[in-house]
Amino acid sequence: MTEILFYITDRAGDGVQTALAWRIAEKAWRQGRRIYVHCDDAARARSVDAAFWSHPATGFLPHEPAGPEAASPVLVGHGDDPSGHHDVMINLAAEVPDFATRFERVAEMITGDADLREAGRARFRFYRERGFDIQSHRL
Repeated sequence: MTEILFYITDRAGDGVQTALAWRIAEKAWRQGRRIYVHCDDAARARSVDAAFWSHPATGFLPHEPAGPEAASPVLVGHGDDPSGHHDVMINLAAEVPDFATRFERVAEMITGDADLREAGRARFRFYRERGFDIQSHRL
């Protein structure tokens, strides 16, 4: 069964969710995992991709937009199932995608922003109602 991890922070503001996603992706990449960062739409995916190139200034995370020719260990995408990646999914979308449970591990974030917090709570309920074992990490 898919392992569900919730990372919870009271921090709010632009970039908090993306910075947290970078930290989680960087740690998973260093562990030799392949990561798919799922976004709501193309604009958000482009924004995350751009942010990953500059965050942090001292780090590097090999990534690229998801697509049929993408080969990086970290892919950033939206919409359809990213075939080929089934190790770790970092969900930045408001809802749980249909293909989430085919990943070994799903990382979800709840930040201090009211809208993101409420959407995160809805995702938490989604997993709990379906019997997933959920681990929470307060940051």
